Amino acid sequence: MTKHTVLIFQKTNNPNTRTWTEHANITAALEAIIGMFEKQLAQTYPDQSHINYQVGDLIGFIGQCKEFVALIFDQKVNAYVPRDKAWIQEKIVSHLRLKLEKSKKLASHDMGNRASSKSYI
Repeated sequence: MTKHTVLIFQKTNNPNTRTWTEHANITAALEAIIGMFEKQLAQTYPDQSHINYQVGDLIGFIGQCKEFVALIFDQKVNAYVPRDKAWIQEKIVSHLRLKLEKSKKLASHDMGNRASSKSYI
């Protein structure tokens, strides 16, 4: 089941910074937020070819925005349910944690495959 998601955000007090994006599901919306943050980092540090950041930096990016709301379609009530910055921040942390766990499992699996393939040589 997909949950169509609309992100509405305003970076500063200037109303001209208001914008919105729409996504097929919550995961796509979270990835878009990460992309927005990474784009801002690239613009802030144009001479850096590789930029490292911590989850707290991403959470701070969301918190510093004047407004940041996710509207998530709920089929049960046939309406969009608003979610605030704190909810978005929690979902970002959970999403990144899940991605990290998956990448560790893949790395572990790859190492296991390499070890087993070497044992046959």
